[in-house]
Amino acid sequence: MRYFLKQGLAGLVFIAAGYGYLSAQNFTDNLENWHKTNPIEKTYLQLDRENYFAGQTIWFKAYFMADFLPSAANSTLFVELLNNTSQVLVKKVLPVFGALSYGQIDLPNTLPTGSYQLRAYTPLMLNFDKSYLFARRIMIFGSNRLKVNEAPAATPVIHFYPEGGNLVAGFRNSIAFKATGSNGLPLNVSGTITDQENKTIISFATQHDGMGMFEITPEAGQRYQAVLNNHQTVALPDAVAEGVTIEMKNTANGKSFSIHYKGSKQVPAYIIGQMQHQIVFKQPLSPKTNQPVSGILQTGNLPSGVLQVTVFNKDGMPLAERLTFINNKEYVLPATVHIDTLSNGARKKNHFSISFPDSVTGNFSVAVTDAYYDPGAYRPANIWSAFLLTSDIPGYVHDPAYYFTDNPAAREDVELVLLTNGWRRFKWADALANTLPAPVHKDPGFISLSGKVNVAGSRKSFADRDLLVWIATDSGHSLQMVKTDAEGHFKMDSMIFFNKARVLFSDVQDKKKQFLTVKLNTDSLYRSYALPPLHLPYQPYTNNTLADKMNTAWYDYTKGEGVMLDSVVVLGTRNRMQQLEAQYMSGLFSGGIDAKTIDLTRTFIPNQNIFDYLQGRIPSLTIARGGQFGNYQLFYRQSGLRRPMQLYLDEMPADAGMIASLNPNDIALVKLFPSFVGAPGGGANGALAVYTKRGNDLNDAMESSAAIVDYEGYSILKEFYAPDYSTEPENRYNDYRLTLDWKPEVFISGSHPVLPVIFYNNDRTKKFKIVAEGITTTGKLLMIEQSVEPEK
Repeated sequence: MRYFLKQGLAGLVFIAAGYGYLSAQNFTDNLENWHKTNPIEKTYLQLDRENYFAGQTIWFKAYFMADFLPSAANSTLFVELLNNTSQVLVKKVLPVFGALSYGQIDLPNTLPTGSYQLRAYTPLMLNFDKSYLFARRIMIFGSNRLKVNEAPAATPVIHFYPEGGNLVAGFRNSIAFKATGSNGLPLNVSGTITDQENKTIISFATQHDGMGMFEITPEAGQRYQAVLNNHQTVALPDAVAEGVTIEMKNTANGKSFSIHYKGSKQVPAYIIGQMQHQIVFKQPLSPKTNQPVSGILQTGNLPSGVLQVTVFNKDGMPLAERLTFINNKEYVLPATVHIDTLSNGARKKNHFSISFPDSVTGNFSVAVTDAYYDPGAYRPANIWSAFLLTSDIPGYVHDPAYYFTDNPAAREDVELVLLTNGWRRFKWADALANTLPAPVHKDPGFISLSGKVNVAGSRKSFADRDLLVWIATDSGHSLQMVKTDAEGHFKMDSMIFFNKARVLFSDVQDKKKQFLTVKLNTDSLYRSYALPPLHLPYQPYTNNTLADKMNTAWYDYTKGEGVMLDSVVVLGTRNRMQQLEAQYMSGLFSGGIDAKTIDLTRTFIPNQNIFDYLQGRIPSLTIARGGQFGNYQLFYRQSGLRRPMQLYLDEMPADAGMIASLNPNDIALVKLFPSFVGAPGGGANGALAVYTKRGNDLNDAMESSAAIVDYEGYSILKEFYAPDYSTEPENRYNDYRLTLDWKPEVFISGSHPVLPVIFYNNDRTKKFKIVAEGITTTGKLLMIEQSVEPEK
């Protein structure tokens, strides 16, 4: 996507050619070519709420953008919950389909009360400065109550930023400042600017969130300092004798600018604007000797977001730089919430709808929560602020959603944010020299398994052979055939499975199978990345209001749902079989009155697979065989029209061929269930569970004709449960949910579509909050945040 100015820069005298213009053409081409191979990828997470208590679930939806449009370049998303020392407490790895992903984080019920950090990224996003990654804070309340202390008086940390980059003597300079406390949050300050003779030059005061601006004309040789009202002094940057200043102001039609310069190497030759590495304008300048250059940037046809304006000399040296924000609101997807049926009575049905006035194709997510437990009137960040502002500047921005409100002051206040935050995704010197860094990280393309296969007991590679690969998970299993290369290497791409999988590699031959050993390459999914510590500013615990609400909600929730005490296990004397079953079996697989268990941990089985070994050893068990891969079927106590038993390998559904490929000396236990309630259809045909050796039981295991690898797949996706109270539930319970409804996957396409929001209230909510966000195929962003309650 490319954007151009409607007109030239008013007030400028253009030159048709010249050294400066050609130089600009060269390195802007370098930048755009680099951008094509390394576009800026962004993500944003909508959460169902802003605060939680320990033991609850954080539900989230992830959106992805690049070049102002939805991005389908990512396949894998990492979401991390961190504490204040940047220790990862929970990590989720999720597949990305198209430009979307969603999932959940189950909060440990042992988390203490405090502020926690959430970070999300994909491998492609790590090709740039890690400070641009999506990160935010969430408050989690545990069973412990923190002691509330009055916040101590903060000592300001203040920094000064000359507009354009340098303080130049002899010119009027605009200087922005930013004041924060030791916790990184904004502080309001005021004071005076004095020279080295302590003469007052000007007074200054905070304009918004610790930020402000003043103007001075520094003299050559003078030094200046800020004297705060608390008598703290801070030196201003030293003024330079030669340099360039740039002053930029908002106008009705765009941005006015004025450039002053001093020095033979400081003569501006051209001005360039870029957004997300895309050049949106470039114009040569031809200033008269020692005369300022001024003009208007007409930004009405530019996309909204952060615009970087840079002034260069004829040699391609950047002289001055200014970030400014464009907000043309073309990104806004108009929508209206309609209240069709509203009732805050206990368990009453509500029907809202969101209508769109035009044709829309997009994907959206909707959360309905109890507004009483919100920490503020509106969320401090949203999909607009994330994609258009905070993802393009490093560091912390306080309350970024404010800059997208209708507050008349927001347009000027956001300029202070850009004046006091740096921007360095690339260096212009690298663009000029065509040495912009190549991307280091590539998208994994979902799960990729690769490695090398050898014939066991030798150095001979399993080369140019068909390799049978079984993948078994809780939700099913799959079979693939892979061809190894001349050195025994193999690779399987674009696989998607969830939770832990057992991957079995086997020779496809039947009677002449060779024992195999498999060495996998680096894990493509759970590899670790070197990320800097995350230390987002946060407000210390100083107020009881929200804490009291959340602690009451936690108590009501546990009273309504029931809290299990920590398990107490009394160990007595067990025989060997009981010890083995306790070691290997869990859940429905443990116990079973009529079940039969065979201990193979001390048994050597030569030249047979497990089914051949079991034939005749278990009364009423019939094993039928046929076909190239064995095609085993097992039947127990059946005659006439028989149905095969359900098979399990390490308590996961498995195929008979997969189990037959195992060396029986790798098997610890076999358990037969005449019927098994955990199997599909209730397991009336019986089930056979096979357990491979673990721990010390592996010491005597022989090499197998198959190699088994445990592989952790994507994190499990859960479905949000919203009760249906159209019929009375069988068991009466207290419903104290804080999230009443969460719909992460709402696809809409058509003319004037309507998004329905239908939910049942809990037992106490009186005021609902609805938040809907999403993105269309054309890059428009939906952001609705509205509280609803019956009129009193």
